[in-house]
Amino acid sequence: MSGRQGGKAKPLKAPKKKHQDFDDEDLAFKAKQKADADAKKKMAEQAKKGGPLIGGGIKKSDHKDNEIATSCQLSTSTEGADLGDKLGDAHLNILPTKKLMVCLAALSLGLFASFVDQTSITVALPSIGKDLNSETTINWASAASLLANCACQVLFGRLADIFGRKTMLLSSLAVLGIADLACGFAQTGVQFFIFRAFTGIGGGGIQSLTMVMVSDICTLKQRGKYQGILGSQVGLGNAVGPFIMAAFIEKNSWRNFYHMMTPLIAAIMCVIWYFIDTKESSKNLDSVLSRKEKFKKLDYLGMFFSTASLTLLLIPLSGGGSTYAWNSSLVIGMFVVGGLCLIIFVLVEWKIPTLPMIPLSLFTRPSLAMILGSNFFYGMAYYGFTYYISYYYQIVREKDPIHAAILMLPLVLSLAISSTLAGQLVSLTGHYKWIILVGYGVWTVACGLTLLFNINTNYGVIVVILLVMGSGVGWTFQPTLVAAQSQSKKSERAVVISARNVLRSFGGAIGIAIASLIVSNTLLKQVNQQLQGDSILPKEYLINLKTHIYSQIDTTGLSAEQIVLVKTMYMKSLHNFFYLTIPLIGLCFVSTIFITDHGLHCIDEEPEKLNHQDKEESSVNSNV
Repeated sequence: MSGRQGGKAKPLKAPKKKHQDFDDEDLAFKAKQKADADAKKKMAEQAKKGGPLIGGGIKKSDHKDNEIATSCQLSTSTEGADLGDKLGDAHLNILPTKKLMVCLAALSLGLFASFVDQTSITVALPSIGKDLNSETTINWASAASLLANCACQVLFGRLADIFGRKTMLLSSLAVLGIADLACGFAQTGVQFFIFRAFTGIGGGGIQSLTMVMVSDICTLKQRGKYQGILGSQVGLGNAVGPFIMAAFIEKNSWRNFYHMMTPLIAAIMCVIWYFIDTKESSKNLDSVLSRKEKFKKLDYLGMFFSTASLTLLLIPLSGGGSTYAWNSSLVIGMFVVGGLCLIIFVLVEWKIPTLPMIPLSLFTRPSLAMILGSNFFYGMAYYGFTYYISYYYQIVREKDPIHAAILMLPLVLSLAISSTLAGQLVSLTGHYKWIILVGYGVWTVACGLTLLFNINTNYGVIVVILLVMGSGVGWTFQPTLVAAQSQSKKSERAVVISARNVLRSFGGAIGIAIASLIVSNTLLKQVNQQLQGDSILPKEYLINLKTHIYSQIDTTGLSAEQIVLVKTMYMKSLHNFFYLTIPLIGLCFVSTIFITDHGLHCIDEEPEKLNHQDKEESSVNSNV
């Protein structure tokens, strides 16, 4: 009691030490990180002098959540660590559990908003196409968004390394919020497509940078668990987005959905700005590159040729055969120039930039190359299917947007649950290959089962098939990301995540383009056959059908037999795309067999040290 006299500070410290208050823990942890950074600096100086490295690595931390990932393997060459490694290490900041959970919650909000925006349009395409008089080209809205998402994700990984994660994330959120507001005011199809492209830029940055920032603040062993939680946010966004959009369409207008998104995103920006502290990493980053040097190190040629190649290749894929003739000079010219730009991009990334957008060295590692390649086919099948299953509900089954959204729930909710479970299993078992194999195997079976869909399939059967598919997708969604990071260096985590997301989005853009190509061309072929033959459908109706492929079927004045014929034509078009998804996911399954699973450590980490530290941490946790 006497310790209170005179207002001395000494007695006030005792409770903090006794209960290990959060602030004490944080200060101690920061002190440890500073000591690690000082040790790393000494090692770099020693390496430059050609002398032996001091101690062989950074001293291990006793903090219960800090693994060997806080250390950095430095090159023994006279040049020391290269710039890419330095930039990657500048952002590494393994957090205490309490702070990590706060950051994870803030990042989850941004990820949730981006997927709400991305998936909401799946139930709105027919309504938007009708309002903007763009029924035959409305599929460009989704293709433009994914195209921009894909083209710009090439940039985000390296830009985040150079300019900082938080800066780029807030910029991406701002772009998404402004673009959504503009979508709500669009008066023509072309305007809407352009604004959706900007939402793709913002959404792509959010999705990529969220995963990168989580990788900065937790160890690889923890990433399966925490990225699995983020995967559940993806599923939640996928589920909620179509519902909210459908409600706006039914009660008001799709435009008000986009007006609502802008203040929501602004609020999320405030939360992220306030709760995520990147002062330490910003200081580390400034010590590596000055403001002027940051702009000098940008891969401007890579940015230009990657964007040009993706744009010029995807536009003819989306419109070939329907909007443009395959043998038209425009389509041929775009394919030729786009192909040349892609070749130049590869050459540029190979030879010119100090910090390439996507280091080609990533593809020289067989397991990593197969993981990244499988994500391309994953994107083709998944994005194509999710866009056209809604088309099936609204066009073939004549459901309104709200009921179409309800029927999407089995897919997205099973994806969210299985993604969380898969992440926990990866962290628990320390391995990912068998989980990914099970996921792709289940998904392949589900792709085959989608051929059971027809014009009057029982909804119970549809629900079961979508539950199976969602489970398979969820078991591959986050484990493939953890697998890719385990096949790379710690300092490469941003560009690896960026490359994985780029290939998945590129696959998605191609998948939607090919699905659109298959569906529209198959339907047009059947309509032309009906026009040339002795059809039971009126000629005027068939001609109108050719220009309203993505509009809901007008069955007014048609007999039951005629309605069945029209729906059968649409169903055949969808089946032709469903056939394609089977070999795509089957190829992912086969490629996974050849992946080497060496556990949850990066290629520049030593498993022996990790195992030793795991034991130390278990002892620490048992005493806390």
